[in-house]
Amino acid sequence: MKRARDSLVEGMTRRVRSHASAHVARSARSAWPALAVAGTCALAAWAAVEWKRLKRTPALSEASANAGVTARTTQAGPYRMFSRQALREGRGSRVPMVRMVPVVLVHGLVISSRYMEPLALALRDAIDGLDVHAPDLPGFGESPTRERALTVPELADALRLWLAARGIDKAVFIGNSFGCQILAEFAARFPGCVDKLVLQGPTVDRAARFLPVQMLRDWRNGRLERARSAAALGRIDYAKAGLLRAFATMRELVRDRIEDKLSRVQAPTLVVVGSRDPVVPLAWAREVAERLPHGELLVIEGGTHTLNYVYPHSMALAIRPFLLDGVDSDKGAARA
Repeated sequence: MKRARDSLVEGMTRRVRSHASAHVARSARSAWPALAVAGTCALAAWAAVEWKRLKRTPALSEASANAGVTARTTQAGPYRMFSRQALREGRGSRVPMVRMVPVVLVHGLVISSRYMEPLALALRDAIDGLDVHAPDLPGFGESPTRERALTVPELADALRLWLAARGIDKAVFIGNSFGCQILAEFAARFPGCVDKLVLQGPTVDRAARFLPVQMLRDWRNGRLERARSAAALGRIDYAKAGLLRAFATMRELVRDRIEDKLSRVQAPTLVVVGSRDPVVPLAWAREVAERLPHGELLVIEGGTHTLNYVYPHSMALAIRPFLLDGVDSDKGAARA
């Protein structure tokens, strides 16, 4: 009798425990969706706050101002365009004082002239008296516009308007990545404005004209540049440009065929590529140089894709002979 009673109690206990475990399991399963929704909402709220914070980032940092970078906003046709300038006068340098046309730096995809500052300062230090400008093209950085994302020809037109508004008749142009595509368009259509060109890491490799491939290559480059990454600046500039404009400009990047314009670029052009650049393979950089009527190739050993930010001094020293070619440093004037 006692044994039967004990068995009955044990069975009831097992059933109670089983029901309790099932209830706990059901409660846990029903809680997961709520926790996931709460987590997603929290993440979205954090991202929105961070996005707004990035958009409010000052145009010019205190460190940049202390280094001698100045800022200016210019009305260029329908666009109000922001630009940075680095000018060195009378501080002494490794070469005698020269009088050169201004140098204009053209930024790459979505990112702004913010990441061109290191190269602007390195060039200023390498060539005494050099006047270096770096504009933000419409829609990017500190040059907001309500217009849709501009095409490559429209960005080249905006650059021409900015030059005219600043009173710059002719300049040396240095572009990085997508900026090279804009400069190829610009130089082909406005040859009188171009003294020389430097195309650093010109996109897009015609053998890899697919956005997923380009994104993968860019990710690989980011891994190589972790020690001095421009990712933090990129987040600022993506926030300022907005995701819709960013994606639309990415489409422009892969649609534009730089190779079709190179034969019409008459200015002396130096194609610069890093030996470790995964975005612009050496074979493509060599093809770009060969398609140019007056092109030559310069390979910077160990360099990656964003030489202007990661290795600015190496790049400035490497391109200095090209920039000074044809300039009489003793008399401070260009030779005829």
